[in-house]
Amino acid sequence: MTSFGTANAAAATNTSGPAAWPDISGIYWTNIYSPKIQPVGGGDPPYMAAAMATYKKNMAAVKTYALDDTARKLCTPDGVPRILESPYPFEIVQSPDRGEIHILYELNHVIRFVTMNKPLPSADELETFPFYSGHSAGHWDGDTLVIETAGFNEKTFLDNSGAPHTDQLRTIERIRKINGGKELEDVVTVHDPGVFTKDWSARFVYQARPDIRMMDYACGEKHRDLSPVKGVQGH
Repeated sequence: MTSFGTANAAAATNTSGPAAWPDISGIYWTNIYSPKIQPVGGGDPPYMAAAMATYKKNMAAVKTYALDDTARKLCTPDGVPRILESPYPFEIVQSPDRGEIHILYELNHVIRFVTMNKPLPSADELETFPFYSGHSAGHWDGDTLVIETAGFNEKTFLDNSGAPHTDQLRTIERIRKINGGKELEDVVTVHDPGVFTKDWSARFVYQARPDIRMMDYACGEKHRDLSPVKGVQGH
């Protein structure tokens, strides 16, 4: 697993040219949904005591629709890793000639821009210009796309149950095709010393769906049928 001390440096020194990029482009859709993020190995994220108290308070507020969640009330971006557990499809668009990858999410029209030819902005820039989805820099590790993201604002949650974070949040995703290209795996490692006692990871698997097309998402209006996604009832 790439560590947070080396991922950004790897992005800056990545020597694999555009012609060598593996092809992970396409539309993907999960077939299972959980409002609560599931760390690898089970249990809750390793929150410090004060942060766990906040998390429990947020979970209670979700049940009464009292949580101040702009992603659901105003359709602002979900942030990472919350967007990774979305029950809606997403599309990966690779632009090797531009040194860019875009991940387009149907939910809330979220667009994540991943630069492949330069490192993350400086710490000062990340602090001055925080984004809902953060700033992302990527590189290839064999057939795996490694994305480091930092510079988040504090207006998002880590999942749909109200898991909190601070502006110290950083994530590393390792994305690759599995099962003969029929599925896409995204293993995200979460680092936030402001609320967690240690780093932790979650794993998401999506089905390749070349048979569907992205749809328009109108906040508050009826849109895609999510009944094929197990566990989506009540979302």
